Amino acid sequence: MNFSDVIVIAVIAVIITGVVIFMKKQKKNGSGCHSGCAGCSKAKDCSSINK
Repeated sequence: MNFSDVIVIAVIAVIITGVVIFMKKQKKNGSGCHSGCAGCSKAKDCSSINK
């Protein structure tokens, strides 16, 4: 592996870490369903404010 390979792997790791952190923040804020209430398995548990 040369230096450019290490850079590419590091960039990919940073992107994956960013996506995981973003998804955790969304879940913490109560927006765990990403496709709207129609596709959410927890739609019946959501409050009317979040719908």
